[in-house]
Amino acid sequence: MQGTTSQKVGRLMTDLITHPQYLSRYVPHNVINHTSPLELELPWFSYAAIDFLKDFLKPDMRVCEYGSGGSTLFFSKRVRSVYSIEDNPEWFERVSRTLKEKGVTNVEMILCPFDFKNPVGFDKSAYLNALNEGEWDVIVVDTSEEWTLVRPTVFAHAENFVKPGGIIVVDDSWRYPALRQNHHAKDVQVLQSVGPGRPGVTSTDIFFY
Repeated sequence: MQGTTSQKVGRLMTDLITHPQYLSRYVPHNVINHTSPLELELPWFSYAAIDFLKDFLKPDMRVCEYGSGGSTLFFSKRVRSVYSIEDNPEWFERVSRTLKEKGVTNVEMILCPFDFKNPVGFDKSAYLNALNEGEWDVIVVDTSEEWTLVRPTVFAHAENFVKPGGIIVVDDSWRYPALRQNHHAKDVQVLQSVGPGRPGVTSTDIFFY
């Protein structure tokens, strides 16, 4: 999150003191081993959001995620099916290989390369429109952040496909505070804490429909 180094350190210390339940995960994940979320089979979200999802997810649910990784493995163990949209060819191959090695069969990964440094035409891109039908229990917005409007654009698109009673998850939501006012959700929950694969505090927003 934004701030000077001292502000970030202070925020981290405050969060761990306020939420000591995260300390037993934060230290081995980020201090001792520096284990990646893909290796941990965890989303690169706040621990608060991960814990929420562990309770929310049900075996009959369908998940669509913009951005693959540890979240793909995490969801695959908890829901009926996962549809994962990825733009990076190298990362696509790595995640696909990991899924194959682990014998995961309920994930469909789709590669849709897009140059996020040159976002002209994003609204018509195969990446954005890879989600084009159905209603989903969970949609994750964890895309590239090369362009500041990528996640808000994907979020607005995703709202057309979330089912009643479903949720949209926006990671690193502190970068997009305007989404907390500009949405069609019934409620929004801001889940701020430390998380795997990152040194400081982040926030992950859950939008309830």
